Amino acid sequence: MPNTCAKCKGPAMRRCSGCTASESPAWYCTPQCQKTHWPEHRYECGPTRELTTADHLVRAVHRGRMPDDTATVFQYGLAAAWTKSAAILFEVYVSVIRDLGVSAKKMHQWRLSGPRRLHSELVKRLELHPGERQRFLHTWLAQKPWIFERLSSDREPTTMLAGIPPELIRQYASPALRYAGLPEWYTADDIRNSGMPDFWYYCFCLYVVLLPPHLQRVPGNLFDWVCFGFCTCYDDEAEMRLCDLYGELLDRCSFDEFYAATRTASLASLFNKHGLGAGMRSFPNLEDMLRTSPVSYRIVYLLKQYVLWENVKLYDHVARTFGFAYCRGEREMTELKGLYRRLFVEKRVDPLVLHQAAAKGRLYEVADESCGFRGAEKALFRRLLKEGCPRFVPEDELYGYYYGTSKPEIDLLDLINGTASIIL
Repeated sequence: MPNTCAKCKGPAMRRCSGCTASESPAWYCTPQCQKTHWPEHRYECGPTRELTTADHLVRAVHRGRMPDDTATVFQYGLAAAWTKSAAILFEVYVSVIRDLGVSAKKMHQWRLSGPRRLHSELVKRLELHPGERQRFLHTWLAQKPWIFERLSSDREPTTMLAGIPPELIRQYASPALRYAGLPEWYTADDIRNSGMPDFWYYCFCLYVVLLPPHLQRVPGNLFDWVCFGFCTCYDDEAEMRLCDLYGELLDRCSFDEFYAATRTASLASLFNKHGLGAGMRSFPNLEDMLRTSPVSYRIVYLLKQYVLWENVKLYDHVARTFGFAYCRGEREMTELKGLYRRLFVEKRVDPLVLHQAAAKGRLYEVADESCGFRGAEKALFRRLLKEGCPRFVPEDELYGYYYGTSKPEIDLLDLINGTASIIL
């Protein structure tokens, strides 16, 4: 059977020479496809050197989304450059890396030489770009050397707010403390020692995330992304609209009211009560999700979270239900992850369709109808999804249930995102 190009999924005859030890080597149709796919493939191929955060940054640029790797975010100024500035700074990296071809090795060298060197080299490269938008990026970056003044070292940052001035932290935290009815002088330790239940922390942290000009979106690798229904959105634009909708709701209700609705899985009723029901129903499946979340939720959303975001745990029950438990090595795991990513992102398959397919043992048929399997991938996915997955899954086994934990450990990181324990 013909091999499939790892990049464009067409017929391929070029085998990656670096995949000598792999049972499932990568194949490509052209040298261009191989070169374009390298920032992604290098994580699966035989490594020729130790991978750095610059490699993570380059992969994020080619994926077209902000890096999920925590160390990369901090070492390249994307955490300290808050909100709109973070998006613009990422645009700078896209222009320099994707458009001008600056390599991960060179980016890594600039960063190791210090923040001034990184800033000056980026400014110099933007001068070479002919685009009108890049002229704006050049002017913007030239005026903001402070973005790189507090870059994290190679050591993993201990908090999400590492390197941010304390007065800026207080500026963001104070409105959330007032809204939650806590003294404004409360520190992270005071919040941690306040003895509040888990769901209270989720509500508090959602409010902090939504405060302008803060992160403005819920990080996708956290339970909050599932808990409040952001997992039902099809793209970044929809997630931002849902942030706006939650912002309207929080403006119309008290913190205690919002917390009570979260704790009792009645957020859908709260949206209706405050005249935002139509807005809620404009998001497919959001009302369905909020009628049980966060007490219970369909595990297909944990699947979606796992395949779309990095640093997300693959739970055993999810792995068994959706085929990952039957993979033979990392290569097959990556292929299956890529398939589900295609279904969720490119084909926009409704998660409830996959939920129903898993229940009836028809995951292979649904995926084949959407993607049209050919060659080697047809045999692979048939083995994983048709022969491996259960032929029938009871409805209650397609749900995850939140049982809570003892008081979560909260530090400055948790002023932005909570922690959770998910039990399947």
